[in-house]
Amino acid sequence: MILLIGFPKSGTLSFYHLFKKLGYKSIHWCKGGGLGNNNIYIGRIIQKNKQKGLPLLDNLRKPDAITQMDVCVSETKCYWPQLVDYKQLYYENKNAIFILNKRDPHKILESFKRKGLHNRLYKYNPELIDDKTDKGFINFVQKHFNDVENFFGAQIDAKFISYDIENDDIQKLTKYIDIKNIDTFPRHNVSKKK
Repeated sequence: MILLIGFPKSGTLSFYHLFKKLGYKSIHWCKGGGLGNNNIYIGRIIQKNKQKGLPLLDNLRKPDAITQMDVCVSETKCYWPQLVDYKQLYYENKNAIFILNKRDPHKILESFKRKGLHNRLYKYNPELIDDKTDKGFINFVQKHFNDVENFFGAQIDAKFISYDIENDDIQKLTKYIDIKNIDTFPRHNVSKKK
């Protein structure tokens, strides 16, 4: 299993399409239709599992890859497992491949702002970020990157890749993933700025 533990707007959809192209059963944001067709949010499933004391990925029928597991759409559907539960995800799935999908934090903020996701994060999960300014958001993203890299750096047997979607070569993924004959990282959901 492959689990992405970075932020949305950081290549999650591109990874989803890459894994589908490689023949993996990949889910992105919602269970079932792959891209949210039936609105069974992965983040909500994980949150309920945590509340019940179950393994976080229980009831997900073990897909080959989960490329986006957060949900932030309402007061009751707002949970970020890749930010708050990445350690538990690792301890429960030590054979999984963990990818910290990275991007320049300023660009993540820009993408969040285009979709209003930053406001939903501040409103529905205010406990996650104290400083709800642009600078605070940038620091929040960078802290997550540092915390994850430090944690996995201490796990000798972890299968972990820190992957910058804008700067890293796709060959970096071959450490744990057979990317077959694909030679460039796919670009999906790219904004069409003028």
